Amino acid sequence: MSAIFHLVYISDAAMDISYTDIRDILEVSRRKNALDNITGLLIYRDGFFLQLLEGEEKNVKALLNKIRLDERNSALRVLIETTGDQRLFEGWSMAFMDGDISSNSTQDLIDLFDACLGAETDRRDLIMLMLKKFRASAPELK
Repeated sequence: MSAIFHLVYISDAAMDISYTDIRDILEVSRRKNALDNITGLLIYRDGFFLQLLEGEEKNVKALLNKIRLDERNSALRVLIETTGDQRLFEGWSMAFMDGDISSNSTQDLIDLFDACLGAETDRRDLIMLMLKKFRASAPELK
């Protein structure tokens, strides 16, 4: 089995983003990601998108370039580019969590966003650890 490339980014959601827009993002990404063997997680919370993409590096980076051009988000910041021996979100062409729903706003989710938005320069290990913990403790993802 070859190494899995993991990329984590955070971006500002467009001020006028709607749940219809998010549903459209999910429908298209699930269909296209399945074709490119990309899996991952998209979280929307407090006007931010946090996303983990995983798969073959060239496919993930090509997708990131498309996301950068999407006007439904801006100020995209790549937090992590690393490889691992397994996927965190195997079987999900794009899992989704609405972090604005109060029942979804777990302490793990709050801690994850705090780490991603924090000022520390090297948060890679912490964020990957938190994503793994979040995956293990997350409510049922859509």
